[in-house]
Amino acid sequence: MLLIVALLGTVSAAAIEVVWPTSMDRTSIRVPEDYLQATISEIPFSGSFGMVREEGQRFHEGVDIRPTTRNAAGEPLDLVFSAMDGQVAYVNNATNGPYGKYVVLTHPKAELLVYTLYAHLAKIDPAVKVGEAMTRGKAIGLMGRTSAGAAAITPDRAHLHFEVGLILSTSFGSWYSVQPENRKSPNQHGLWNGQNLMGMDPMPVLIRTRANLLDAVRSQTAVVSVTMRTATAPDFVKRYPMLVSGDSEHAAGWRVDFSWQGMPIRWTALEAGHALLPSTRWQLYAIDNSVRKLLTSRKMITPDAKRAGELLTQNVEILLAGVR
Repeated sequence: MLLIVALLGTVSAAAIEVVWPTSMDRTSIRVPEDYLQATISEIPFSGSFGMVREEGQRFHEGVDIRPTTRNAAGEPLDLVFSAMDGQVAYVNNATNGPYGKYVVLTHPKAELLVYTLYAHLAKIDPAVKVGEAMTRGKAIGLMGRTSAGAAAITPDRAHLHFEVGLILSTSFGSWYSVQPENRKSPNQHGLWNGQNLMGMDPMPVLIRTRANLLDAVRSQTAVVSVTMRTATAPDFVKRYPMLVSGDSEHAAGWRVDFSWQGMPIRWTALEAGHALLPSTRWQLYAIDNSVRKLLTSRKMITPDAKRAGELLTQNVEILLAGVR
């Protein structure tokens, strides 16, 4: 009960109903170990969200939920369900990436258009097709361990990898295609490539029966800011206007505030002539030095804290893809 009380807090009146995405009984959860599936390290929190792997040097963008029932061969029998009312955006029935077989839903009825992602599935229900409506609690498939990652997922570590987050850009493909490292690695997943999906901690959402997704995004702390100069608004601004302040119709640029993991959570429109408009396309503007070590590990900034790190650079360039 301590975990539930800690995560619930105050729920806005405008909130979407949420169900637990597996056969596990949510009311049985008392501590994280009750639902987390550990990595090969056997450290329980390695299945949670954040810099929880390789001694805090590797990020995990979702939460890994363990099975409750297995067959004689040790494979999971747990079903995987839609966490909220939504629509099927993507179905990947091939084991051709780290996610293995996975499904992405979008949730137009939520307070802002989040995605949820369900990965490593053993089987996907044939009725799950792109464009189909999914009511909360509707079966998506069977929990499994499919993955084309560097290390196979063994039966004892089978799980559901679950994410919730925001889509960076509908022009992701144009960014991806010009990256030198991608010349021999075509984008097999379109907009639903993991690089274009920016997740947040799913547990404050999953542990509730109702959750306000806009509040969940806004409640994250902004710790890195960049400024950018644009002639047209990035499509992120149009998709998530509730995260924007100022006159977006006449903006000459933006101040964008990011959470520690790289989610753009607040956009401020800058008018022509504003002192914050950079002389270049974009630049690092501010960081919270109290989390400098975390930001360096996440590659949001360089170790000297003077420049944008690899991940922040990538996310900003994706956000600016297709923008004049």
